[in-house]
Amino acid sequence: MQLQFGINVNTRVPILYPEAYTERDLIAMAETVEAEGYDSVWVGDSMFQKSRLEALTTLSAIAMRTERVKLGTAALIAPMRNTTWLATSWACLDRLSGGRSIFGVCVGAEQPTPGITGEFEAAGADLKTRGAVMTEQLDIIKRLWAGERLDYDGAHHQLRGVQSELLPVQKRTPIWIASNPHVGHLSQRRRTAMAQRVVDYADGWMTCTASPEEFRNCWTEIQDVARASERDPEGIIPSYQMLCRIDHDRATAKAKGVAFVNRYYHSAYTSLDEARWGEDPYGTADDCVKALQALVAAGCQCFIIRFAGEDQAEQLRRFTADVMPAFR
Repeated sequence: MQLQFGINVNTRVPILYPEAYTERDLIAMAETVEAEGYDSVWVGDSMFQKSRLEALTTLSAIAMRTERVKLGTAALIAPMRNTTWLATSWACLDRLSGGRSIFGVCVGAEQPTPGITGEFEAAGADLKTRGAVMTEQLDIIKRLWAGERLDYDGAHHQLRGVQSELLPVQKRTPIWIASNPHVGHLSQRRRTAMAQRVVDYADGWMTCTASPEEFRNCWTEIQDVARASERDPEGIIPSYQMLCRIDHDRATAKAKGVAFVNRYYHSAYTSLDEARWGEDPYGTADDCVKALQALVAAGCQCFIIRFAGEDQAEQLRRFTADVMPAFR
């Protein structure tokens, strides 16, 4: 498979740096991504803990200003949304885009603060059951997209005679699942269950903040589970969302990178080495090329690039001019 590159146009930056990167700048950046020959445009998701432009609304706007690039979420927190409404909303996006959507989903993560309403609570969702909820969601959504009249009696969803005439353009709308099995010292049983969800429902798998060795190990687990389930792993695209910062020297890139990460995630790191985001490159274009090449050697087939800094258009220019030639 030919290596694919997408750009996350970063819907949080207009909130953090409105003087440097407006909503119009974001849409213009998506247009530039298409003009420069990239494969896809991506947006992230959060309700209010990391406030940003809403994902489907933003992708719909981008759909009206582009013609070719795929449009995806990296990644939509599915368990915080009503399942049938999500199915029809995404079908609408797929139709508006002419069948260019990639339904990227994740279970989400949250560390509740005592006395403060968290995102899952505000959405009327249960943080503890989010994995099982999303598994049911994917089953329901795929069946609704197929035009099925649905009776469903699950642990978290009970539906009777539900059917939608609003169907995606794509007969098989790609579903990508984002997960980070390498984070948090998870048990092998938990890692296998995460891999099984990808095998059962997804056309792509994405992760982030992983070393090449961690990426290879996670992807190997998914491939092993696929073969055990009699599914060809070639039908699953392994992808990596990379946060990077390109400058003339590493010291400058790392300083700007840690300032961006702290503002973005409400953190207080003194060095990127304290954070998992330190797995990604902050330095020269050559540093970025080497990091990408190492992940390709580990099995990555698609990159979703997200830039650290308020100068999003300039970072895209540098990446396009100084990094992409190594892969074209």
